[in-house]
Amino acid sequence: MKGFEQSIEQNWTAAWQDSRFRWQLILAIAVFAIFPWKADDYFQWIQQREGIVMQDIVLANIPAKNVSIPIFAIIYFSVVYLIARIIRQPKHFLWFAWAFNVETIMRFASIYWVALNPPEGLVDLHDPIAELFIYGENLAITKDLFFSGHTATMVFVCYFLPQAKERKIAIALTSVLVILLLIQHVHYSLDIVAAPIATWVAIRIAKALLR
Repeated sequence: MKGFEQSIEQNWTAAWQDSRFRWQLILAIAVFAIFPWKADDYFQWIQQREGIVMQDIVLANIPAKNVSIPIFAIIYFSVVYLIARIIRQPKHFLWFAWAFNVETIMRFASIYWVALNPPEGLVDLHDPIAELFIYGENLAITKDLFFSGHTATMVFVCYFLPQAKERKIAIALTSVLVILLLIQHVHYSLDIVAAPIATWVAIRIAKALLR
């Protein structure tokens, strides 16, 4: 543990000497801070907007059940593990931070342009972290659909983990998560299919921004 802490301190101290890195990190944190500040009002508006109900042959053949606990167990464990693995690599962490910001902006925009009502049989999925920092506590949010933020988060984990063995495990967990999301009916299958594409685009945009 001591060696781990020392490597973090040494690597970040060295990276911080680079003024470009320093300002890119500060800006990434500033952009990230905007999301919880504005997201509550935005999602409350989205929730009251009428959209369409898609015909989803995949969901139509899956009985809806509440599997919230394993969904959040996979996501939060994976994210914490990812951060622990890349925190010693400041530039890699910065790339991830900017990719997450770009993906979030893209998701806010896609939810705005693609107005959807929840899938039939949806079982409410209450995310304690998102409700605290993003959604607020006024209305349950069920229309933040296209594209799936849950799936996108796991794609980040799969992409940014440094070792191939870890990435294989993350891909397996992502596959399980996708199945659980479909069982809970919290997303259309199209939301889930679109998420890896959007996330890959966000990763490439972030890389270009940091050049």
